[in-house]
Amino acid sequence: MRANERMLRTLARVPAHATLQVARRFAPVLDAGIVNEGECTYLAYCRARTALPAGKASPDGTGRECWVNCLHVEDWYRTHVLLAALGFSDAVFALWEKQQGSGDGLVCLISKSRVAGSARQAVVWKMHRHRPGHDWLRSVRL
Repeated sequence: MRANERMLRTLARVPAHATLQVARRFAPVLDAGIVNEGECTYLAYCRARTALPAGKASPDGTGRECWVNCLHVEDWYRTHVLLAALGFSDAVFALWEKQQGSGDGLVCLISKSRVAGSARQAVVWKMHRHRPGHDWLRSVRL
């Protein structure tokens, strides 16, 4: 796992007794599974709800996957949203490993930011395949 300083500070505030559990509300997303379309991998739930642009496929498969595989965690889970995102990531990795026979090759991104004009925090979860040379994250502390 890689995290920037702000995320590390946020994680440090999580109670030591907290456990990662997948929110039941994510069940429809996980139950739909993961699908591959050409060189892209999608959560089937997200792909079914996202219309891709017509015509030639985007050369940036990583960006396309992140655009489709994007969930605002607070829309699904109201408390301990960051823990819900981490638990969901674990479940997606397990699903990927079951389908592919290996846990390698998948990247989950979790970002947290304040919603403009409010005290609310937005936690956004994204997923893409690992592609050499397509690292969206600058070098950050492990």
